Amino acid sequence: SVSVPGRGALLHAHSGAVRAGRLLGVFGPSGSGKSTLLNALAGMTPPRGILGGSVWAVEGRCAEEGSTGVALEDLGVRRRTAALLEQEDAFFSELTVRETLVFAAAFAGRPSSAALRDADRLLAQVGLAGVAHRRVGEHRSGGSSWNGNLSITSGERRRLAVACAMVGEGDADNEENKYSSSPRVLLADEPTTGLDAFQAARVVGLLQQLSAQRNCATVLTLHQPRASIWRMLDDVMLMAPGGHVVYCGPTVDVLTYFQGLGHQCSLEGMNPAEFLIDLVSIDSEQADCASKDATRIRALAAAFRTCPDPAFSRLVELSVGSGTAANGHARVGAASAVGPWSAFRLLLWRSLVQSVRDRATNALRILASVGLSLIFGAHFGVLDRGGMPTARSVASRICLLSFGTIAMAMLATARALDRFAKESAVVSRERSAGAYSGIVYLAAKVLTELPTDAAFAGLFAVLVHRQCGLHADISEVACTMSLVAVASAALGLAVGAAAPRGDRAMAIGAPIMVVHMLTGVIDPAGQAAQRPTMAMLALRSLSPIRHAIEALCISELRGLKLARNAMDAPRMGGLALITSGDEVLRQLEVFGTFESNMWRIIGLIALHLVAAAVFLFIGALPRQVRIAGRPSDVELAAGQRWWRCLGLRRRRFGGKCSAPSVAGSATVAVPSGGKSSI
Repeated sequence: SVSVPGRGALLHAHSGAVRAGRLLGVFGPSGSGKSTLLNALAGMTPPRGILGGSVWAVEGRCAEEGSTGVALEDLGVRRRTAALLEQEDAFFSELTVRETLVFAAAFAGRPSSAALRDADRLLAQVGLAGVAHRRVGEHRSGGSSWNGNLSITSGERRRLAVACAMVGEGDADNEENKYSSSPRVLLADEPTTGLDAFQAARVVGLLQQLSAQRNCATVLTLHQPRASIWRMLDDVMLMAPGGHVVYCGPTVDVLTYFQGLGHQCSLEGMNPAEFLIDLVSIDSEQADCASKDATRIRALAAAFRTCPDPAFSRLVELSVGSGTAANGHARVGAASAVGPWSAFRLLLWRSLVQSVRDRATNALRILASVGLSLIFGAHFGVLDRGGMPTARSVASRICLLSFGTIAMAMLATARALDRFAKESAVVSRERSAGAYSGIVYLAAKVLTELPTDAAFAGLFAVLVHRQCGLHADISEVACTMSLVAVASAALGLAVGAAAPRGDRAMAIGAPIMVVHMLTGVIDPAGQAAQRPTMAMLALRSLSPIRHAIEALCISELRGLKLARNAMDAPRMGGLALITSGDEVLRQLEVFGTFESNMWRIIGLIALHLVAAAVFLFIGALPRQVRIAGRPSDVELAAGQRWWRCLGLRRRRFGGKCSAPSVAGSATVAVPSGGKSSI
């Protein structure tokens, strides 16, 4: 069961069973809790969600074989005993189909040679061998990308997602390790979304084929399956609005079951799925009809709660009969499949491949750096026409350095936010499976992406210095621009980690950059009339733009001799009579040294990266406020129908679990030889 304080129950307590090699279709109208069920089984609940029940696997022989010994095993995505296929297909666009599978297998703990074999085997199984060397591309219906490379279609993306979910199982032809690391259950959340009828049937057929070949239970949610898809389902679960389950059992018995309750499918040749969805739908546009529909659904839910489930009852008997494996210990899957160093190398290589192959973006970034430098050069021209600096050019020099710094900071932040948002779905999926930690991912991004940000900013600085004839040393200008770009990119990583969604990250990052600009710009006319408050001084200390502008002003003006010109007094005020750059710095209250400002920027880079690591760590913490242990044998023997969510035993805070609860539960049983049932 799943509930949220203030919102009530999202998923009411219920139970069900799915045997190995069988396909369970979960369907119902919108708002019935289909995705909530799968997310709960995968260990992902809404913020502040209260999660009750348990999921466990039983290894042993079926009742008809006369065995009572079974072994209990916790299930979960992190333990790799469950695989989750989410609605959205998230991949790295510049990787090929084969490389995507190889990386997925490597993150699952497979050695390099085994990962290659797994990828080739799965490509053949899912029908993608013909496009193995085609790049995945952005989420589109196929065609050419900006780089001129063909990308795969939506149907091929869904099949690739299925292959990634099933990767890392070992050699299917080798009986010795056929089930050593294969998932006991595959959870597919609306795998047909966005596909035409033909492609949708192909994807469900693929899931049916893999379920039989891998001998694992498969649970998939469907919105409105066509007749051909309905015939592929071995079992169905019908859910009604409000998270009520009104049926869970064999597909061949569903119409007979509801006919016994007085609801008969009267239209000959009608798709049973359409009849059943109509049966549990509520017509909210008419009050009388809505009331009748709600009454009917409550009656159906109540009738199903009193209906015994033979498959579930047998699993309960097996569980109560033994409780644990023959050796007295419950099996628990591994929490991590690959070490931190191996994960870092994989992430580093993948990030490098993604960055180097994205030629269109790299070309646009070079064009932006060169184009902006040309515009700056055309606007400011050669300062003082290459002659002795004057006080009149001081304002132009400060404006040039300020706007150049702001431009590089804004570009780096926007780029970091965009990259983080594009990768967040893939990274969240891999981290939820325990492939690597946020620190490892952040370290790989820092080493591959921040140097490119620094390089593009340095290119801009060199070109502007050459065109405008700045007094500052060219290496100091390039170093400062590069560091402020790195600091801003690190800030973008921190904001992206705090708000992984692109729109939210941009909504947070843009105001932060505006504040940094406001507190970072130096007024070239002299100090402000009003003294800054303590809050403004604190914001200045956190602004990399401020420290970069001060460093550039120090490098540009310190020791600079200025020619005095009284004709500039009406425009420049007192600054027109200043004869040295040091006097300008005193008037602007810019103190310190170039090196001290560089160290402040480096400190802000470290601060931003630490903040990003903290936000990534917080994002990985469990979000539900209650977890449940396995019900007692007495409660099981009483025949209480229960579901338990996958991977609950890993959801610990401070090393302790909350008290057991059996409010709504589920069972996953795995017969001997790797066969699994839910």
